[in-house]
Amino acid sequence: MKEAVIVMYHYVRDLTHSRYPEIKGLDVSMFEEQLQYIKEHFQVIRMEELITAYETEEFSDLPERPLLLTFDDGYIDHYTVVYPLLQKYGMQGSFFPNAKAVKEHRLLDVNKIHHILATAPIDELVQDCFSCMDQYRAEGINLPGNEELFSELAVANRWDPGEVIFVKRLLQNRLPEDIRREIASALFEKYVGISEDIFARELYMNRDQIRCMKEGGMFFGLHGYDHYWLGKMPKEQMEGDIEKALDYFSDVIDRNKWVMNYPYGNYNSDVVKCIQEKGCRLGITVEARAVRLGQDDSYELPRFDTNDLPPKGNKVV
Repeated sequence: MKEAVIVMYHYVRDLTHSRYPEIKGLDVSMFEEQLQYIKEHFQVIRMEELITAYETEEFSDLPERPLLLTFDDGYIDHYTVVYPLLQKYGMQGSFFPNAKAVKEHRLLDVNKIHHILATAPIDELVQDCFSCMDQYRAEGINLPGNEELFSELAVANRWDPGEVIFVKRLLQNRLPEDIRREIASALFEKYVGISEDIFARELYMNRDQIRCMKEGGMFFGLHGYDHYWLGKMPKEQMEGDIEKALDYFSDVIDRNKWVMNYPYGNYNSDVVKCIQEKGCRLGITVEARAVRLGQDDSYELPRFDTNDLPPKGNKVV
Protein backbone atom coordinates (compact mmCIF):
# COMPACT_ATOMS: atom_id res chain seq x y z
CA MET A 1 0.00 0.00 0.00
CA LYS A 2 1.38 3.39 -1.02
CA GLU A 3 1.54 6.11 1.61
CA ALA A 4 2.01 9.87 1.67
CA VAL A 5 3.16 12.11 4.50
CA ILE A 6 1.52 15.44 5.30
CA VAL A 7 3.33 17.68 7.80
CA MET A 8 1.75 20.50 9.84
CA TYR A 9 3.50 23.74 10.85
CA HIS A 10 2.38 26.82 12.77
CA TYR A 11 4.86 29.41 14.09
CA VAL A 12 8.29 29.30 12.36
CA ARG A 13 10.71 32.00 13.53
CA ASP A 14 13.97 32.83 15.26
CA LEU A 15 12.54 31.83 18.61
CA THR A 16 15.55 32.72 20.77
CA HIS A 17 15.56 36.34 19.64
CA SER A 18 11.80 36.75 19.36
CA ARG A 19 9.55 38.59 21.78
CA TYR A 20 7.92 35.30 22.81
CA PRO A 21 10.63 32.62 22.93
CA GLU A 22 8.31 30.26 24.85
CA ILE A 23 5.69 30.14 22.09
CA LYS A 24 5.03 26.61 20.82
CA GLY A 25 6.78 27.06 17.49
CA LEU A 26 9.71 25.84 15.40
CA ASP A 27 12.99 27.70 15.25
CA VAL A 28 13.99 28.78 11.75
CA SER A 29 17.28 26.87 11.94
CA MET A 30 15.41 23.68 12.83
CA PHE A 31 12.94 24.31 10.00
CA GLU A 32 15.76 24.48 7.48
CA GLU A 33 17.26 21.29 8.91
CA GLN A 34 13.89 19.61 8.38
CA LEU A 35 13.70 20.84 4.79
CA GLN A 36 17.15 19.42 4.16
CA TYR A 37 16.11 16.10 5.70
CA ILE A 38 12.91 16.07 3.66
CA LYS A 39 14.81 16.81 0.45
CA GLU A 40 17.10 13.83 1.11
CA HIS A 41 14.41 11.30 2.10
CA PHE A 42 11.13 12.37 0.42
CA GLN A 43 9.75 14.00 -2.70
CA VAL A 44 7.73 17.12 -1.88
CA ILE A 45 4.55 17.20 -3.95
CA ARG A 46 2.15 19.99 -4.80
CA MET A 47 -1.33 20.04 -3.31
CA GLU A 48 -2.73 20.02 -6.85
CA GLU A 49 -1.06 16.64 -7.43
CA LEU A 50 -2.76 15.11 -4.40
CA ILE A 51 -6.14 16.55 -5.43
CA THR A 52 -5.78 15.05 -8.90
CA ALA A 53 -4.70 11.68 -7.49
CA TYR A 54 -7.82 11.48 -5.32
CA GLU A 55 -10.12 12.76 -8.05
CA THR A 56 -8.88 10.15 -10.54
CA GLU A 57 -8.19 7.46 -7.92
CA GLU A 58 -4.84 7.06 -9.63
CA PHE A 59 -1.90 7.25 -7.23
CA SER A 60 0.81 5.68 -9.36
CA ASP A 61 1.79 9.08 -10.80
CA LEU A 62 2.84 10.30 -7.35
CA PRO A 63 6.52 9.82 -6.46
CA GLU A 64 7.69 6.91 -4.34
CA ARG A 65 7.79 8.83 -1.04
CA PRO A 66 5.45 11.82 -1.45
CA LEU A 67 5.32 14.52 1.22
CA LEU A 68 3.13 17.60 1.51
CA LEU A 69 3.97 20.68 3.60
CA THR A 70 1.08 22.53 5.30
CA PHE A 71 1.10 25.76 7.31
CA ASP A 72 -1.82 26.79 9.52
CA ASP A 73 -3.27 30.15 10.59
CA GLY A 74 -1.63 32.64 8.19
CA TYR A 75 1.16 34.01 10.38
CA ILE A 76 3.57 36.64 9.09
CA ASP A 77 6.28 34.01 9.71
CA HIS A 78 4.96 32.17 6.68
CA TYR A 79 5.73 35.12 4.43
CA THR A 80 8.98 36.37 5.96
CA VAL A 81 10.58 33.05 6.96
CA VAL A 82 8.85 30.06 5.35
CA TYR A 83 8.21 31.35 1.84
CA PRO A 84 11.84 32.34 1.09
CA LEU A 85 13.12 28.98 2.32
CA LEU A 86 10.56 27.05 0.27
CA GLN A 87 11.69 29.02 -2.77
CA LYS A 88 15.31 28.23 -1.93
CA TYR A 89 14.60 24.50 -1.83
CA GLY A 90 12.15 24.50 -4.74
CA MET A 91 9.21 23.26 -2.67
CA GLN A 92 5.54 24.18 -2.57
CA GLY A 93 3.81 24.88 0.73
CA SER A 94 0.05 24.79 1.32
CA PHE A 95 -1.14 27.66 3.51
CA PHE A 96 -4.37 27.97 5.47
CA PRO A 97 -4.97 31.46 6.89
CA ASN A 98 -8.08 32.42 8.84
CA ALA A 99 -10.17 34.94 6.93
CA LYS A 100 -11.18 37.03 9.93
CA ALA A 101 -7.58 37.68 10.94
CA VAL A 102 -6.69 38.94 7.46
CA LYS A 103 -9.90 40.80 6.64
CA GLU A 104 -10.64 42.45 9.97
CA HIS A 105 -7.14 42.63 11.48
CA ARG A 106 -8.67 41.03 14.56
CA LEU A 107 -6.63 38.92 16.96
CA LEU A 108 -8.16 35.45 17.07
CA ASP A 109 -8.88 33.88 20.45
CA VAL A 110 -6.65 30.92 19.61
CA ASN A 111 -3.67 33.28 19.27
CA LYS A 112 -4.52 35.22 22.40
CA ILE A 113 -4.37 31.91 24.25
CA HIS A 114 -1.05 30.93 22.63
CA HIS A 115 0.61 34.16 23.72
CA ILE A 116 -0.92 34.17 27.19
CA LEU A 117 0.48 30.67 27.72
CA ALA A 118 3.86 31.77 26.35
CA THR A 119 4.00 34.61 28.89
CA ALA A 120 2.16 33.67 32.10
CA PRO A 121 3.27 31.23 34.82
CA ILE A 122 0.86 28.33 34.36
CA ASP A 123 -0.13 27.93 38.02
CA GLU A 124 -0.94 31.63 38.26
CA LEU A 125 -2.87 31.44 35.00
CA VAL A 126 -5.04 28.57 36.21
CA GLN A 127 -5.89 30.55 39.34
CA ASP A 128 -6.72 33.58 37.20
CA CYS A 129 -9.17 31.44 35.21
CA PHE A 130 -10.75 30.25 38.46
CA SER A 131 -11.05 33.82 39.73
CA CYS A 132 -12.65 35.05 36.51
CA MET A 133 -15.23 32.28 36.61
CA ASP A 134 -15.93 33.02 40.28
CA GLN A 135 -16.72 36.61 39.29
CA TYR A 136 -19.23 35.47 36.68
CA ARG A 137 -20.87 33.15 39.20
CA ALA A 138 -21.12 36.05 41.67
CA GLU A 139 -23.01 37.94 38.94
CA GLY A 140 -25.54 35.13 38.76
CA ILE A 141 -24.18 33.27 35.73
CA ASN A 142 -24.47 29.52 36.07
CA LEU A 143 -21.14 27.81 35.38
CA PRO A 144 -19.83 24.39 36.50
CA GLY A 145 -17.54 24.46 39.52
CA ASN A 146 -13.82 25.12 39.13
CA GLU A 147 -12.78 21.69 40.35
CA GLU A 148 -15.35 20.03 38.09
CA LEU A 149 -14.10 21.91 35.05
CA PHE A 150 -10.47 21.26 35.88
CA SER A 151 -11.11 17.54 36.30
CA GLU A 152 -12.98 17.46 32.99
CA LEU A 153 -10.52 19.45 30.90
CA ALA A 154 -7.04 19.03 32.39
CA VAL A 155 -6.14 15.91 30.43
CA ALA A 156 -2.51 15.96 29.29
CA ASN A 157 -1.62 15.06 25.72
CA ARG A 158 1.69 14.30 24.04
CA TRP A 159 2.55 18.01 23.81
CA ASP A 160 1.13 19.72 26.90
CA PRO A 161 0.58 19.03 30.63
CA GLY A 162 -2.94 18.97 32.02
CA GLU A 163 -2.85 22.54 33.32
CA VAL A 164 -2.07 23.91 29.85
CA ILE A 165 -4.77 21.79 28.25
CA PHE A 166 -7.23 23.06 30.87
CA VAL A 167 -6.58 26.69 29.91
CA LYS A 168 -6.74 25.92 26.19
CA ARG A 169 -9.97 23.93 26.28
CA LEU A 170 -11.65 26.27 28.75
CA LEU A 171 -11.00 29.33 26.59
CA GLN A 172 -11.35 27.61 23.21
CA ASN A 173 -14.80 26.11 23.52
CA ARG A 174 -15.91 24.94 26.98
CA LEU A 175 -17.31 28.24 28.24
CA PRO A 176 -20.02 30.26 26.46
CA GLU A 177 -18.41 32.25 23.64
CA ASP A 178 -18.98 35.72 25.08
CA ILE A 179 -17.56 34.71 28.47
CA ARG A 180 -14.49 32.91 27.15
CA ARG A 181 -13.70 35.85 24.85
CA GLU A 182 -13.95 38.35 27.71
CA ILE A 183 -11.67 36.20 29.88
CA ALA A 184 -9.15 35.69 27.07
CA SER A 185 -9.02 39.43 26.36
CA ALA A 186 -8.60 40.29 30.05
CA LEU A 187 -5.76 37.77 30.44
CA PHE A 188 -4.13 38.96 27.22
CA GLU A 189 -4.17 42.53 28.50
CA LYS A 190 -2.72 41.42 31.85
CA TYR A 191 0.10 39.22 30.58
CA VAL A 192 0.87 40.49 27.07
CA GLY A 193 -0.18 44.11 27.43
CA ILE A 194 -0.26 45.09 23.76
CA SER A 195 -3.24 46.46 21.86
CA GLU A 196 -5.01 43.56 20.16
CA ASP A 197 -5.35 45.57 16.95
CA ILE A 198 -1.63 46.34 16.77
CA PHE A 199 -0.75 42.78 17.72
CA ALA A 200 -2.97 41.34 14.99
CA ARG A 201 -1.42 43.55 12.31
CA GLU A 202 2.02 42.30 13.35
CA LEU A 203 1.05 38.64 13.68
CA TYR A 204 -0.76 37.78 10.44
CA MET A 205 -0.05 38.02 6.73
CA ASN A 206 -1.99 40.58 4.71
CA ARG A 207 -3.75 40.14 1.38
CA ASP A 208 -0.88 41.52 -0.69
CA GLN A 209 1.53 39.03 0.86
CA ILE A 210 -0.92 36.18 0.30
CA ARG A 211 -1.34 37.15 -3.36
CA CYS A 212 2.43 37.39 -3.75
CA MET A 213 2.87 33.86 -2.41
CA LYS A 214 0.04 32.58 -4.60
CA GLU A 215 1.72 34.07 -7.66
CA GLY A 216 4.96 32.43 -6.49
CA GLY A 217 3.40 28.97 -6.71
CA MET A 218 2.16 28.44 -3.16
CA PHE A 219 -1.24 26.82 -2.54
CA PHE A 220 -3.94 28.39 -0.38
CA GLY A 221 -6.84 26.57 1.22
CA LEU A 222 -9.49 27.20 3.86
CA HIS A 223 -9.11 27.19 7.66
CA GLY A 224 -12.46 28.74 8.52
CA TYR A 225 -13.36 32.37 9.09
CA ASP A 226 -12.94 32.59 12.87
CA HIS A 227 -10.99 29.41 13.80
CA TYR A 228 -13.96 27.75 15.48
CA TRP A 229 -14.36 24.11 16.48
CA LEU A 230 -16.59 23.56 13.46
CA GLY A 231 -17.91 20.20 14.63
CA LYS A 232 -19.23 21.76 17.84
CA MET A 233 -21.10 24.65 16.19
CA PRO A 234 -24.79 24.85 15.30
CA LYS A 235 -25.10 23.71 11.68
CA GLU A 236 -26.25 27.07 10.30
CA GLN A 237 -23.47 28.97 12.06
CA MET A 238 -20.87 26.44 10.86
CA GLU A 239 -22.04 26.76 7.26
CA GLY A 240 -21.95 30.55 7.52
CA ASP A 241 -18.39 30.53 8.85
CA ILE A 242 -17.19 28.41 5.92
CA GLU A 243 -19.08 30.45 3.32
CA LYS A 244 -17.70 33.74 4.67
CA ALA A 245 -14.17 32.41 4.44
CA LEU A 246 -14.71 31.14 0.90
CA ASP A 247 -16.13 34.48 -0.20
CA TYR A 248 -13.24 36.45 1.24
CA PHE A 249 -10.53 34.27 -0.26
CA SER A 250 -12.24 33.86 -3.65
CA ASP A 251 -9.23 35.42 -5.42
CA VAL A 252 -6.76 32.78 -4.13
CA ILE A 253 -9.04 29.73 -3.77
CA ASP A 254 -10.68 27.81 -6.61
CA ARG A 255 -14.30 27.46 -5.46
CA ASN A 256 -14.63 24.24 -7.49
CA LYS A 257 -11.47 22.56 -6.25
CA TRP A 258 -10.35 23.64 -2.80
CA VAL A 259 -8.97 22.06 0.38
CA MET A 260 -10.32 22.27 3.94
CA ASN A 261 -8.00 22.32 6.93
CA TYR A 262 -10.27 21.78 9.96
CA PRO A 263 -9.41 24.20 12.81
CA TYR A 264 -8.25 22.17 15.81
CA GLY A 265 -8.80 19.10 13.60
CA ASN A 266 -12.44 19.24 14.66
CA TYR A 267 -15.25 18.23 12.29
CA ASN A 268 -18.31 15.99 11.98
CA SER A 269 -20.52 14.59 9.23
CA ASP A 270 -22.36 17.93 8.84
CA VAL A 271 -19.07 19.74 8.25
CA VAL A 272 -17.96 17.18 5.67
CA LYS A 273 -21.32 17.33 3.86
CA CYS A 274 -21.17 21.14 3.82
CA ILE A 275 -17.69 21.38 2.32
CA GLN A 276 -18.44 18.66 -0.24
CA GLU A 277 -21.42 20.64 -1.48
CA LYS A 278 -19.29 23.79 -1.72
CA GLY A 279 -16.63 22.28 -4.01
CA CYS A 280 -14.06 21.03 -1.51
CA ARG A 281 -11.93 18.12 -2.73
CA LEU A 282 -9.78 17.24 0.30
CA GLY A 283 -10.02 17.66 4.08
CA ILE A 284 -7.00 17.43 6.37
CA THR A 285 -7.04 16.58 10.06
CA VAL A 286 -4.52 16.37 12.92
CA GLU A 287 -4.43 12.58 13.31
CA ALA A 288 -0.70 11.83 13.48
CA ARG A 289 0.03 9.14 10.89
CA ALA A 290 0.75 8.70 7.19
CA VAL A 291 -1.99 8.91 4.58
CA ARG A 292 -2.95 5.48 3.20
CA LEU A 293 -3.48 6.51 -0.40
CA GLY A 294 -6.68 5.16 -1.84
CA GLN A 295 -7.86 3.88 1.53
CA ASP A 296 -8.16 6.99 3.70
CA ASP A 297 -11.25 9.06 3.01
CA SER A 298 -10.33 12.17 1.02
CA TYR A 299 -12.03 14.36 3.66
CA GLU A 300 -10.19 12.79 6.60
CA LEU A 301 -6.53 12.89 5.63
CA PRO A 302 -4.15 12.58 8.61
CA ARG A 303 -0.96 14.59 9.04
CA PHE A 304 2.04 14.64 11.30
CA ASP A 305 3.21 17.55 13.43
CA THR A 306 6.56 19.20 12.72
CA ASN A 307 7.77 17.78 16.04
CA ASP A 308 7.39 14.28 14.57
CA LEU A 309 10.16 14.89 12.01
CA PRO A 310 13.92 14.63 12.58
CA PRO A 311 15.83 16.20 14.14
CA LYS A 312 13.02 16.88 16.66
CA GLY A 313 11.19 13.53 16.44
CA ASN A 314 11.36 10.14 14.81
CA LYS A 315 7.77 9.32 13.79
CA VAL A 316 8.54 10.35 10.20
CA VAL A 317 11.75 8.74 8.90
